[in-house]
Amino acid sequence: MKIYKWLRGLMKASALTTVMFIMQACYGTPRDFGVVEIRISGYVTDKVTGKPLQGIQLDTYHSNYDTDHISGTTDENGYFEVLQWTNSEMVSTLSINVTDSDGNYQPFDTLVSLDSDHTGLKIKLERQPAE
Repeated sequence: MKIYKWLRGLMKASALTTVMFIMQACYGTPRDFGVVEIRISGYVTDKVTGKPLQGIQLDTYHSNYDTDHISGTTDENGYFEVLQWTNSEMVSTLSINVTDSDGNYQPFDTLVSLDSDHTGLKIKLERQPAE
């Protein structure tokens, strides 16, 4: 009788392991649990002329700087798109630093409030004052 109970327990454990293996094979493991992808896109233009600015560097940071920063560059239409990931849904702000590698425009930084998984921005840069 003890052998029967032991064999029955072994069969239950085997069945449970098989079900778990099949579920993992079909649906995967929850490796991305708690990870949120935030997409920030928009345009960078000259504040006076309204013309799009190409080659402007954008760096994004979480407000608490808990992860590596993500960078992006504007295209010929002044458009940019940056994807930022965070381990927590508790991040409510993101810092964005905008710089012109040629030095023609003043650096710009701002905090963005994250209300959804996509934020659209229109950034207008001022030219550096003439020396």
